[in-house]
Amino acid sequence: MAVGLRYHHSCVNCFGLNTDERNEKGLPCEVCLSEEVEPGEVLQRLEKNGKLMFYRYIKDFEKNFSDFSDFFKRVTGFPPTGFQRIWMKRVLLSKSFTAIAPTGVGKTTFGMVTSLWFSFHAKRSAMILPTLTLVLQIRERLEGMVKRIDGDVDIIHYHAGMKEKEKKEFFEKLERGDFHIAIFSTQFLSKNREILSKLKFDFVFVDDVDAVLKSSKNIDTILMMLGIEKEAIEKALMKLRKKREEELEIGEHGILVVSSATARPKGIRPLLFRELLGFDVGTLVVGVRNITNLRVKSEDTDDLLDLLEKLKDGIVLLARDEKTIKWLSEIVEGAGFPVGKSWENLEKALEDFSEGKVSIIAGVYSYYGKLVRGLDLPKRVKFVIFWGTPVFEYFIDMEKAPRFVIRRVLFEVSKKNTRVKKLLQIVDRSDIETLRNRLKVVLTEDEWEETIKRIFARYRIKERKLLLPDVLTYIQASGRSSRLLGSKLTKGVSILFETDEAVFESLRERLDWLTEEEWIDLEDADWETLLKEVEESRKEEKKEFMDVKSTLLIVESPTKAETISRFFGRSSTRRYKGILVHESITGDGIFLLTATRGHVYDLVTEGGIYGVEVENGKFVPVYETIRRCRKCGYQFSQDLDTCPKCGSKDIDNKLDVLKSLREIALEVDEILVATDPDVEGEKISWDVTQYLIPVNNNTRRIEMHEITRYGFREGIASKRDVDSNLVKSQIVRRVQDRWIGFELSKKIQKAFNSLNLSAGRVQSTVLGWIVKREEEYKKSEKTFTKLTLENGYQLEVEESKKSEIVKVLNIEEGIEKISPPPPFTTDTILSEASKKFRLGVNEVMKILQDLFEKGFITYHRTDSTRISTAGQMIAKSYLESRGKREIFKGRNWGEEGAHEAIRPVRALDVTDIENLVEEKLAEGISKNHLNVYSLIFNRFMASQSKEVVVKKQKVSLEVDGDIVEIEIVSEIVGDGWNLFLPIKVFKAFEKKNYRVVERKIYKKHTIPLYTQATIIEEMKRKGIGRPSTYSKIVETLFARGYIVEDSYRRIRPTQLGKRVSLFLKKRYNRFVTEETTRKLEKLMDEIENGEKDHQEALKGFFEELKNIMEEV
Repeated sequence: MAVGLRYHHSCVNCFGLNTDERNEKGLPCEVCLSEEVEPGEVLQRLEKNGKLMFYRYIKDFEKNFSDFSDFFKRVTGFPPTGFQRIWMKRVLLSKSFTAIAPTGVGKTTFGMVTSLWFSFHAKRSAMILPTLTLVLQIRERLEGMVKRIDGDVDIIHYHAGMKEKEKKEFFEKLERGDFHIAIFSTQFLSKNREILSKLKFDFVFVDDVDAVLKSSKNIDTILMMLGIEKEAIEKALMKLRKKREEELEIGEHGILVVSSATARPKGIRPLLFRELLGFDVGTLVVGVRNITNLRVKSEDTDDLLDLLEKLKDGIVLLARDEKTIKWLSEIVEGAGFPVGKSWENLEKALEDFSEGKVSIIAGVYSYYGKLVRGLDLPKRVKFVIFWGTPVFEYFIDMEKAPRFVIRRVLFEVSKKNTRVKKLLQIVDRSDIETLRNRLKVVLTEDEWEETIKRIFARYRIKERKLLLPDVLTYIQASGRSSRLLGSKLTKGVSILFETDEAVFESLRERLDWLTEEEWIDLEDADWETLLKEVEESRKEEKKEFMDVKSTLLIVESPTKAETISRFFGRSSTRRYKGILVHESITGDGIFLLTATRGHVYDLVTEGGIYGVEVENGKFVPVYETIRRCRKCGYQFSQDLDTCPKCGSKDIDNKLDVLKSLREIALEVDEILVATDPDVEGEKISWDVTQYLIPVNNNTRRIEMHEITRYGFREGIASKRDVDSNLVKSQIVRRVQDRWIGFELSKKIQKAFNSLNLSAGRVQSTVLGWIVKREEEYKKSEKTFTKLTLENGYQLEVEESKKSEIVKVLNIEEGIEKISPPPPFTTDTILSEASKKFRLGVNEVMKILQDLFEKGFITYHRTDSTRISTAGQMIAKSYLESRGKREIFKGRNWGEEGAHEAIRPVRALDVTDIENLVEEKLAEGISKNHLNVYSLIFNRFMASQSKEVVVKKQKVSLEVDGDIVEIEIVSEIVGDGWNLFLPIKVFKAFEKKNYRVVERKIYKKHTIPLYTQATIIEEMKRKGIGRPSTYSKIVETLFARGYIVEDSYRRIRPTQLGKRVSLFLKKRYNRFVTEETTRKLEKLMDEIENGEKDHQEALKGFFEELKNIMEEV
């Protein structure tokens, strides 16, 4: 895969300059090791040559892990599990963390073995346990382990039942530090803070972090036990209170490992673990589920009894209130099924159900209810039955409406009524009565009612109450049937008795958004297969925990990382220099997720030919980590510690990101790089991959074309190596940008005496268009007349027309089918959104990036109009849910390929998204996001709808003796895609004379100035630029001061822009012509497809560079 690049700071031994080829082979740079040897010989050769540096750290780590694993097996009799392996690696890397894992994985065993490991290295450990019983049990187990290895380990412990002499001996040894392992309870920790805080422990294991977190003083004590000074703790607290960004110096300290909490810690004190030790105290959250959702369209209890007969055991039965569940339980018991009644005696009901004395446990569904949140019996709970959908009820009368309904109504009305915008801004700050009173001033009852009907048209309104599904309660309760058992997820079945179609559809949409789960009607269920899966998933296998693997997923965007982490449930977060790492536990193991925050390397700006060396006739690009000044925002790729622009030393260096990634790479079994699916994403992927391979060669590339669970599964199923052709294409584009752009920029900067100016092949071509267009625009002024006829039709004709009558000479009528427009590509959405919402193309691009990364649309940098089968099914599902199945006509719009058109990833229209935002199920969505999403959704749905049948008229008109031909749609005969993209319908013409009721004579330019929208269209039409560069080119022209927008949002060249364009045209025209630039795009495609050698392409660009340099 190596493509012949050099990367600074990438040598695995000296952090110096190394090639991607040597990194791929796991070899240090040539300065450290001149010859190429087998990986197993590297350490010995480096030692022999006296060049061994950081490579020793990696090899020591590998050896220590091997020794630690052997030690673990010796003292326990079995090898470490997958969970224990990653914890052991973290300890060897001196990392503190939360040990998050399912019950039974061996967290306490890990704590004991690690304490013994430290004792064998003459280091001290403490084990803090929740009860005295556990203190005694752990001491006994530790002593048994010591006997297995015939070791000499001094273990001391404390419990209240000890004799006075034993207590005295314990405290004497404790205070002297004359021990290897100290075992005591949380209560002892609280009572002996003064003694413990003076001691220094190398390793502290806390088996009940909940008890420790109850007291802020306990947290301070543990931190001081690790060797962190009181002063550092106070500084960290001050930083947290004042929310300051600064790094704390805390010196060397011990390692803390805590078991996962049962609830999220509250208050400021637990955040000290984040500030001082780099981790958050986490809880075991499993976001993945393995559930089949079944719907029963019935309210007949006989159907419930038939179902129970089929299921037999392991059933949770839930209803909305106590009255209903009591009634159901009587019927069920009467049919011979034993029921545990949670409302009578919860503990007894749980005990009987757990022991199998009853086959059903019944209760009320409530988000905080014990059966919804507190039931964790993976072997016993197999089926969850809901008698009716959990719902919220909201009054819809203006006098009683809650804030949520008021906000939703105001948001809708504000789209057309500016009066309510101010009220919308304070809706969350006003008390509810004041809000309702002010509401009556800006809205009439009729307006209120009409809006309620419109926005909640598809929801159930019953007795003046809006019923909205409580989807989170449904997810929590149904999730009781799919839990981690060992290392795998049990199969669960959720069965919903619901006859109300509107309520069910509302639940289905929200569940699809949050979990992407589908529904099956009860009669369509394959019960034989389903029941077999349920039982098979609950069979425990001893090797399960051994097979657990750890995976690091790397993306480029924190937003994308946030979205993906939602799929799995975020259990913990650790902080490294430059990055955050989210940790999740899934049915496949441990999943770590982080983001690079964009590119990590760029061409150096000094040395070689603008960052490219020439060796043996080959061009070798040299890369430096990207730095950005936090003070002025300037970005540079020079090996400097200060900003070359403002002199600040506050620099964000992507080297920190890379070093942190390399450290995490040592922990995990597998690394997946999931950067964007284009050439830029591929280059980021290779930059990261080649840096990590020397420490973990199990590194693969995955593509996600949509940020959904489906998109993730598709990516995982198609793991691959980095595509060298895509990387080469990006390299060639970047090098030619640098060579041609830098050299032309130098010429311009010298000619105009300004270092802020720049030139590039594409941007200079586009600037030339804009200058030329203004010249054409000025010459194209003509006189026009707009005539408004008595039938309302407005007719625009050239020249000044005085006629009072327009005569209809001829009418041809016919029925026509009109096909829909294709779905959006990058250029068409940039153009359309810019026109419609008066947004800059760069702003539209940022909105598209957000919508993609938040999981609303497919990848947005595309020139394909293809719609996959999955996409077509989304359109079909949406139309079916709206009772419009008859207008569906699936179209693929293009050949099979890597990319699709821009489309929604779920069957949700903009009103659905607005409701998700209001219900806090979707976040970070602005009005502009909704506007752009609405465009994409409607265009996509139109593309998947049947043709519109229309009646058309071709009309010949006579105006002042001139013949004018017009064509209009006079009637919609058959609906189709027009339901999403309305077609303008005009009143039909008759063969008669029409009076002119209004006349307007004016001057107009027949050649318009470019707008941001039309310049993008022109770039696409002429084959200049790419989906990933359209908006950037326009942005650069604005940033350099070459162009501006006038008050009509039309683009005009500035005097500077005109002068620069003229300068380039006169002296360097052959380098910035349309044809030259178009050939460049074609060449990039050929390199991507492996049809052209990238070195030959670079050779051609080098010749161009020499020609430019020789120009006087």
